[in-house]
Amino acid sequence: MLTKLIYLNLFSTSLFPTIYSTIKASSSSSSIHSASIDKIYNVPMKDISRPLQSVLDEHKVQSLMKTIQTMENDQIPPIDVLWYEAPNSKNNYFFAMGGCHRWEAYKRLNSETIRAKLVKITLNDLKIYFGSSLPNLK
Repeated sequence: MLTKLIYLNLFSTSLFPTIYSTIKASSSSSSIHSASIDKIYNVPMKDISRPLQSVLDEHKVQSLMKTIQTMENDQIPPIDVLWYEAPNSKNNYFFAMGGCHRWEAYKRLNSETIRAKLVKITLNDLKIYFGSSLPNLK
């Protein structure tokens, strides 16, 4: 519970007031990383790095595209985006490791944003994900 309180306090500052808009969270689908996170953001896709190459099921991408176009946007579960804020700087880094079919569907529809839960991580967390391939973060 303490982690959740700290996380929510991060967003009570004016860090994301105009770039990321808060929308109603859907609790029906979540990952182990974001199960305790209620807030969903419309994150600009251009700000998110996807370091892993996707293996896509074309039928699934097409189905998601159709769903995005015909249904309410909040019926598509948000992707998890790992958020690292570099200390002693104002740089924020966003990484999406999963959600490849949703990502591709939004990309093909030329969406500027994607619904995401932001999962705050540390440099040590990033080292676990990237190992020796960790990008130079300033």
